[in-house]
Amino acid sequence: MKQVTYLISAIILGLSLVISAYIFSTAFSKTSNGVNNIQTTTNCIPELMTKTQLSEYLQISEESISNIIVIDDAEKANRSSFETYRYIPYLKIDGQVRFLKPEIDKWLYYKNSHQ
Repeated sequence: MKQVTYLISAIILGLSLVISAYIFSTAFSKTSNGVNNIQTTTNCIPELMTKTQLSEYLQISEESISNIIVIDDAEKANRSSFETYRYIPYLKIDGQVRFLKPEIDKWLYYKNSHQ
């Protein structure tokens, strides 16, 4: 009788280990796929962005970006000094507006921490 009890206990323990290993392996494979997707998305964003690319990056319309630029430029014109990231950072190259991703990230951080 003791041997049968030990045998049943060993089978239950073995099945538990196999099932838990399967659960962990599926959980880790889902997690690693999510990380790869995030890295792929991040790598697709160029360092120098157009207004269209910035609107995709920020998930807002190009019109909103244009409005932010107009409002920020008007405020900047009335000030003699200001904090660097108070206004959206951009540069003009041959009359075309461009945005540097690291500068936009700093601007977002500033906006988030100074609300």
